[in-house]
Amino acid sequence: MNKIFTVFIMFIIAIISSCEINAQNPTFDLSAANFQFTDSIGTGGVADDAMTFDILIWHTNAGTSGPFEFALGQYYFNVSSVIGVTADFNYYIVPGSTQFSNSNAVPRNPTFVSPDGTSPIGASLRVNSNTVLGAGSGPIVSTIYPGTRVCTMRFKKKVGSTADFPLLNMTWRTALPNPFSKVFAYVGTTNTDITLNGNYDIGPGSATLLYPQNNSINNPLTVNFIWNKRSSSTGYLLQIYTDSLITNNIVSDTLSNSDSARTVTGFNKNIKFFWRVGTKDINENYYFSPLNKFTTTPGLRVNLKIIPEGLYYPIFNLLSRRDTFSVYARNTVIPFAVIDSAKSVVDSISFKGNFVFKNAPEGTYFLQVKHFSSVETWSKSIGIPMTLTDTAFYDFTSEITQAYGSNLKFKSDKYCIYSGDINQDGIIDASDLIKVYNDSYVGLTGRYLVSDLNGDNVVDASDISTADNNVFAGILKIIP
Repeated sequence: MNKIFTVFIMFIIAIISSCEINAQNPTFDLSAANFQFTDSIGTGGVADDAMTFDILIWHTNAGTSGPFEFALGQYYFNVSSVIGVTADFNYYIVPGSTQFSNSNAVPRNPTFVSPDGTSPIGASLRVNSNTVLGAGSGPIVSTIYPGTRVCTMRFKKKVGSTADFPLLNMTWRTALPNPFSKVFAYVGTTNTDITLNGNYDIGPGSATLLYPQNNSINNPLTVNFIWNKRSSSTGYLLQIYTDSLITNNIVSDTLSNSDSARTVTGFNKNIKFFWRVGTKDINENYYFSPLNKFTTTPGLRVNLKIIPEGLYYPIFNLLSRRDTFSVYARNTVIPFAVIDSAKSVVDSISFKGNFVFKNAPEGTYFLQVKHFSSVETWSKSIGIPMTLTDTAFYDFTSEITQAYGSNLKFKSDKYCIYSGDINQDGIIDASDLIKVYNDSYVGLTGRYLVSDLNGDNVVDASDISTADNNVFAGILKIIP
């Protein structure tokens, strides 16, 4: 009886001792994370030819096991063979990327093996074990998520690109057949295999942001954000900020793993915004894309082509100078209210100026054009459709009907607005003619003189002739 009792007690002690030993073995999380996909051949993110990712180890039971002194590690992944063979790719450790205090803890000899008969999906990424570290020489693994970075790996196609690196279907190889991932720690002074004490996960790659394009301008006030999906993601987080320090968050939308787009409304005009997308892993951690920026439209835009009669020199097909115009966007129904105004310079070569209405909503408008020595001229009776998403183009020079009431003068091969309304009362008459005549009589010279209708910096007989002809013709503004 005593012998049986003694054996029983020794058995219980052995079990308790075994449990105590096992309880002291560190547990860990080994992850491949922080995937970045790059396009070095310039396909705009449509096709990535390289990826980098971190191998991270995190000590998850420090409270019971004490410090985790790393001893050995080797890291193997099963990947799909459909992307190519061994010779197509370079797979290497990014120099200086480890956070281990002992550089000898960095693994060695990375290889891409394809085809690989030991891989259930045809190929493998392999990093062989590091140098054997003596007890006391192993680095201590961090207990703070996401842990200590073993190293950063880079996998790059030598020529061309691959459609999307998540097609690798990358998974940890953590069991037979050999070779597979293994981790060893020093428990006391014993180099101990703790491979089975680990949790192995693959973090999703950060999304590639597709639209709006980085640094783009004139974006609409309703924006359709688009990014590429990552097969290992369990969801996404779209974040939009008004500052590059990401302190003022205005949108934070959680989306499913089937989403790759989100429409956001209500942006203000002419504001710079910053956005990013986080891809979520199975542990609810987010891996964020780089921060992109875009600027919303300053407002309705119109590219206007127009020629003042007096400034136009047909022999050279040029204006004598660049000149400033004011344009008013008016409703197309009585009382034709002014909705917004814009001012810009019309070029002397192209006869064009870009006008922006910062406050007008989308719609159809009359354009009322004013120039300081010309007759006020309106656009044609049907109005001009204008949207926030595109620039409207309007050409007064192409057809006489481009002006309301056909109020244009044909000069050589261009239609022009009439010159000579010096006092801007809407009609070219004696009061305008007398101003030009008096300035000519004294030989007035200078730049941008209201009576210098041909823009040669002197008021003379040619200016009198232009005004006189339009007085004789009874030219006046024509409005709805």
